[in-house]
Amino acid sequence: MAPAWDELASGAAVCPMDHPLPANNQFVYFVRKLTASSLYLDRNQAYRGRCVLIYDLGHAIRIDQLSPEQWLELAADIRTAEVAIFKTFQPDHMNVESLGNGMPHLHWHIIPRFKDDGRWRGPIWTTDLDEMRQRT
Repeated sequence: MAPAWDELASGAAVCPMDHPLPANNQFVYFVRKLTASSLYLDRNQAYRGRCVLIYDLGHAIRIDQLSPEQWLELAADIRTAEVAIFKTFQPDHMNVESLGNGMPHLHWHIIPRFKDDGRWRGPIWTTDLDEMRQRT
C-alpha cells in the first residue's frame, strides 16, 4: 500500500522523488541532471515531448519552502529544460505546470502543445469542469 499524501508531504514516509529516480523506470527515461533538478522524458508520449523536471536538492513540496537561492537555481533549470524541449520538438506552445497534489514533491510538468493534439486550447488533464463538484 502506498503511503498517504500527508505522510509523504511531511517526510514521515520516504518520498520516491527525494532522490534522483533510476535512469529508466516504468514511468520515465532519464534525460539530464541539471543544477537543482533532473529532467525525465515521460514514457507516455500522448503529448509528444512531455517531460517532468524533479527537484533533487531535498524534500520540498512548494516553492515557498525553498530559499531564494534554491528557487533561482530551480527557475534556471526550468528555463533550460523548457528551451531544450522547445528546440527539440518545435511545438506551437508549451505548458509548464507544477501541481503536487498527486505527488507531494516539487516537480514540474513540461508539456509541448501542438494545435493538432486533441486538447489544444485546454488543459491536458482530463477532468472537465462539468464533472467537478461545484462550490459556492
